[in-house]
Formats: sequence, C-alpha cells, structure tokens
Amino acid sequence: MAQQKRSVITGVAAVLAAGLLAGGLFLTAERGAEDPTIVGGQSPGSTQSSSGAAGDGTVTITRTGPDMPGSSALGRCDATTQAAVAQYETEALGRVTLQCGTAAQGYEHIRVRHTADWQDVVTGHGSRDWDDAMLTAVQTALEDPRPGFPVDAGDGKVCYAAPVRFDDGSRPDDEPFVKVIVSATTDRVITAYPTRTDDC
Repeated sequence: MAQQKRSVITGVAAVLAAGLLAGGLFLTAERGAEDPTIVGGQSPGSTQSSSGAAGDGTVTITRTGPDMPGSSALGRCDATTQAAVAQYETEALGRVTLQCGTAAQGYEHIRVRHTADWQDVVTGHGSRDWDDAMLTAVQTALEDPRPGFPVDAGDGKVCYAAPVRFDDGSRPDDEPFVKVIVSATTDRVITAYPTRTDDC
C-alpha cells in the first residue's frame, strides 16, 4: 500500500514538473516575439553603465544621437498594448518592462500625459526628441539607481528618482530630476516624468 502511494506521488510530481517546463518554454517563446529595442547594456542615448559600476545614478542625456525607441518598437504598439518598447535589468525587481501600454500606464501614458514635460527638458539642449530623453532617464534610473533607491511608493508601486544633466554638463532649467514609477506586482513601468524634486 505504501509503495502504491509513493508511485502515485511520484507520478503526480512528474506531471507537474513537465507542465511547469512546458509553460516556461511557452512563455519564453511568447516573449521572443516582442523583442525590445533596449535590453540591458547601453542604449544609444545613454552614457551610463548597466552594471552601475561607472555611474552614480545621474541621468546623462546626449544632445545628439539616434531616434529612440525607433519605428519598429512603436510599430508593434499598433497591434497590442502588451508589446515591449524597452526592457531593463534591475537589481531590486529583476527584469522590468516598459510596454506600449494604455492611457493608464506605459509608453502611451507617458506620451499622452508627459510629452510636453519632456519636450521642456530637451528644448534648447541639442536635437534629441522627448522620448530619447525619457528612455535614457528610465534606463539610468532603473539600472543604475542612486543610493537609497528604489523606495516604496505604496499600493504595490516603487519609485526611482534621479538628477538629469546633458553631456555638455548643463542641466534642465525648471525640472532637473526624473521620477520613474514601477509596479512591483507586474514589473512594468507605469510612468516617468521630469520633476523639480529629487525624492519620491
């Protein structure tokens, strides 16, 4: 009788393990269909190290450079709100994704609510577009955060804040910091915007 129970338990464990393996393979295949424009390492607009070793948590925006995130990344947004515009490897949360999103979160939320704010940051500081600055700021804040960040923002959210400068050493006039809010439950960027304060 004990031998039969042991066989049944072993069989159930094998079925569960096979199911978990198949599910993991399926999720990996699905994720591969939405390869991000920025994955770890250094984005075209960032001078910060993804490891954090060379940086101090300060966002440095180059004043000239390629257009980010690029038409192929944004083209995926026409088909689904779930597509990744960018992904970041963070020490605190692991992989965090900036999705195309909706009016409530992600790239679409930032575009609708904060384009003018980001345009104010880059005006008079080279030829970069608002989303070049935003994506650079998000990457640095998440991958090379300042000491003490992220902090709990309540309701399952975490907050990162970082000072912003340009590669010529100047800083934005009115809002020289950036805040990035991430959902700790879904590992998605909710919003990113310039601010006058350097805390959350």
